[in-house]
Amino acid sequence: MNRLIYRALSSRFGANLELQILMRQTAKAFGADAPKVTWRSGTERLKAYAQFTAEEAVRAIQHGDNLETLHQKLYQMAYALGGCLRRWLRPQDEQDCFAIITLLYRNIGIQICEESPGTVCVHKCYFSGFYKPEICDLISAIDQGIFAGIYQGGKLTFRERITEGCDVCQADFR
Repeated sequence: MNRLIYRALSSRFGANLELQILMRQTAKAFGADAPKVTWRSGTERLKAYAQFTAEEAVRAIQHGDNLETLHQKLYQMAYALGGCLRRWLRPQDEQDCFAIITLLYRNIGIQICEESPGTVCVHKCYFSGFYKPEICDLISAIDQGIFAGIYQGGKLTFRERITEGCDVCQADFR
């Protein structure tokens, strides 16, 4: 794995850059303008992103947008981002891929681990305080795309979610 880029992503600057890119690309998938967060702290940026995605998802649901099409746009955007990260970081194996995912998610307030090969657990999720279950279900297209892009394929399927009242999120990645 390219340790220099990995260390850069681990820095506060890298975390802010990651969130800025994610925010712009997510806004593009929603067909909306990204919130202006240039001079905000990392915590304020993350909160702005969480509020923005929640508001855009609610808007799409209330306006009767085609949620399958929106899900696909979010997935494709995230898949492309994951693919870029894969090319930059050049993971050597699945362990490297999961290390990248762990770092990315830590940068956005999500504590993720692999309980066993193919079983992913989220113990803490910043976004669970902003999302209702239907919003979480829609926005999880981003998680699915990031995983598939970094691993060059595969499918992430959630079995349990914090937003549904569970203690943790449980997902399978095949």
